[in-house]
Amino acid sequence: MNNTKAEIALITNNSGLADLLEESFLMYGKFSISLYSNSSISNLIKKIDIFDVILISNDVLDEGDKEIIDFLRGIGKKSIYLTKINIKKDVFKNKGINPNSIINIPFSFNNIVQQIEIFIRENSKKMNDIRIGNFFLNVHGRKIILNNAHEKLTEKETEILWKLLNKIEHKISQKDLLKEIWGYDEGIETRTLETHIYRIRKKLNSVGAKNYKINNIDNSYVLSVDKVN
Repeated sequence: MNNTKAEIALITNNSGLADLLEESFLMYGKFSISLYSNSSISNLIKKIDIFDVILISNDVLDEGDKEIIDFLRGIGKKSIYLTKINIKKDVFKNKGINPNSIINIPFSFNNIVQQIEIFIRENSKKMNDIRIGNFFLNVHGRKIILNNAHEKLTEKETEILWKLLNKIEHKISQKDLLKEIWGYDEGIETRTLETHIYRIRKKLNSVGAKNYKINNIDNSYVLSVDKVN
């Protein structure tokens, strides 16, 4: 893990659990935690990309409406569920949710920390920094740099650009990007991806990497580089 504190979001309607985990994380010191409930998930959706891991208690699933269930589907691969011991995995499967891991209640805080650190460590191994001439994608810092100019990226923007840079001049289908980045191939609208691509294009232009072009061809995206800076 790098020196930046990992950002953890906890979604629960159980105030006692929220207080307990907030205090535990503050004492632990290595993670920053933000608290949400079903009624405030709309606020979380607006900034979901800043979080490394989402902790979710089973009451969120029990009380969630269609909008919340769709949201939980979309964050499947970085979600850790805190569930009652009698809840079966079929409950998640039937709702189209694919958690990264499940921790049964009662739990130990050390177990939660261990699962978070394993997830972050494994996730960090999947993507390495990319340098092409003077252009640099800093994966862990989530930013692009060209000469003295730089732009911060969100988590999703970093993942998308990393995949495109690894397949320059090759098509990557929208469907594959949606499935690989969001972890679920239904319930996430194409315009979500289009919005992220639009922001990446703006940031590439902002740092002067105007020769890095992302084109939409046959429902796929292709990154081309006219010349190396």
